[in-house]
Amino acid sequence: MPWCPNCKDEYKEGITTCADCGCELVDDLSLIEENDDLEEDTFENEEDELAEAYEELEQEEEEFETEVYINNEEKAEENRTSAYTLLIIGSLGFIGVVLYMLDVFGGSMSKTSKYMITGVMGSLFLLFIIMGIVSLKNFKLFKKRAYKENNLTSEITKWSLQTFNKDDIDSKLSLGEMLEEAKYFERTKYIKSTIRSQFMNLDESYLNRLVDEIYPSIFEE
Repeated sequence: MPWCPNCKDEYKEGITTCADCGCELVDDLSLIEENDDLEEDTFENEEDELAEAYEELEQEEEEFETEVYINNEEKAEENRTSAYTLLIIGSLGFIGVVLYMLDVFGGSMSKTSKYMITGVMGSLFLLFIIMGIVSLKNFKLFKKRAYKENNLTSEITKWSLQTFNKDDIDSKLSLGEMLEEAKYFERTKYIKSTIRSQFMNLDESYLNRLVDEIYPSIFEE
């Protein structure tokens, strides 16, 4: 008996096309079902391969996701800005509180209220001044560290540009037709590993930022 391969309906002998979909009828539906099962298995296998590749890529991304590194020069600049801001606001505010306490300006107010206001505001502005002094000390500390860090960064960058070559790295890693994003992770992993073997005890987040800065000079020229 003829069957519709699409609707899976059975027809009487002599009928050659499906009344519902117009598809040409076949004598044996089992062959069609086997082909459908084969196509479904192939599709599922492709889906599994894609899912596995995506999962591996996500794992690689997680390995490279670390805290964003703020270098000592940036920390020094942040503390310098904070120090000047706190010292200026604190000093002007404290002077204002003293002038208010001496009745240089301000309306009539009971001594109790005046002492409370000047006490609270004076303490607040004094705290600003203390925080400003602390930030100023931190600025000087980070400035000294920045000098050493900049020298190290300059040394590693110079060594890396002399050592790494795009074609050499790609040939060693055998990247082939790998996606560009995956190539980036493999390349940076190799570069970081090589730098670690040459320069010991480097902070991981510092190394990640440094490699990100070096990478375009090697691969995007």
